[in-house]
Amino acid sequence: MPARRAYLSLTLIRCGRTPWEEAGRLQGRTNLPLSDTGRAEVEAILPYLRGASFRSVQHPPDDAASETARLAGRACSAKAREAADLVEPDLGLWEGLADQQFAERYPKRLKQWQDDPMSLIPPEGEPFAEARDRVLGAVSRLLRRARTGEVAVVLHPMALGLAQCWLADRPAAEFRAMGRNGSPVERYVLSPEAAERLGRAKTAAVTTDARRA
Repeated sequence: MPARRAYLSLTLIRCGRTPWEEAGRLQGRTNLPLSDTGRAEVEAILPYLRGASFRSVQHPPDDAASETARLAGRACSAKAREAADLVEPDLGLWEGLADQQFAERYPKRLKQWQDDPMSLIPPEGEPFAEARDRVLGAVSRLLRRARTGEVAVVLHPMALGLAQCWLADRPAAEFRAMGRNGSPVERYVLSPEAAERLGRAKTAAVTTDARRA
C-alpha cells in the first residue's frame, strides 16, 4: 500500500474570458467560447505552467474552460479532463444581465452579494452556499484521488473566487474580487487533512493550513 503523502499540491487556473465577461454581463452556466482576449490571457500564463508534473488539468465541461484546459495541458504534457461539479453557480434569471442592469433592477440583492454572498439565492438558480460546497467538494475529491499528489483545476471567476477565499482564509464577501482580479495561476500546498477539510468546508468559517507555494 503506498505511503500517505505529506502534502498535496493544487494549482488553480482562471479560465480565459468569454465575450459576455468582456461585455460586463453575468455569466453562470451559459456555454460560451473564449474571446480573442480570453485566449490571449490563457496563452500569457502558459510559461508559468511549463515543467509542472500534474498529469491532468480538470475543468468544467463548457467550451471556454475546455479550451483553457487544453492549452494549459499542452504546456505541461497533461490531459484535459472534464469534471461536471466545477461549473459556475447557476444564476437563474440573472444570467446574461449586464452588471449595471443587475445593480439597477436588484439593488437589495446587490448589497447582499457584496456583504453576505453565501446567503444569496438567485431566482430559479442555485444557492451560492450550495455552489461553494459543490466546488470545494469537487476540488477535495480530485486532490485526494490524484496519484501524483498534484492537481491542476481550471475554474471560471466565481467558482475560482469561492475556492480562493477558503484556501486563503479570506471572507466570502471577497470572492468576486479574488476571482476576477487575482493571479490567473495560483499554487497551494495542503496537508492531506486540509484537503479532507476542504471537502467538509460547507458554509462555516474554517481555518486551513493551506499555504501558497
